[in-house]
Amino acid sequence: MPRPTLVIIAAIYQDGKFLLTFRDEKSPDHMFNHRWQLPGGGLEYGESPEETIVRELREEIGVNAKVVKLVPKVYSELREGFHGIFICYICYIKKNATITLNDEASNWGWYSTEEMKT
Repeated sequence: MPRPTLVIIAAIYQDGKFLLTFRDEKSPDHMFNHRWQLPGGGLEYGESPEETIVRELREEIGVNAKVVKLVPKVYSELREGFHGIFICYICYIKKNATITLNDEASNWGWYSTEEMKT
């Protein structure tokens, strides 16, 4: 039986909006394809959650981030044979940081909580 995956995500908030990326995996049947998401990824063996999110933000969006604080809630999601346990950190990036996406995402943007609902 598959085990849950520990996923560390970043809430990057500036000027009343959150940074989201649009997942566009090369594999057309990937379970997270075509979804807007907070950037982040899986915890690797030997990493702390804080090290994971700093590494993931460097890999996925090409920025150096500072972990500000842990969001005091753990999220769990079960989807198509995947069970993710999500831990979220509020992170800071420089105001005019250049976002450079890797091959996991095809777009990014800043969205208010109202925009995120739609």
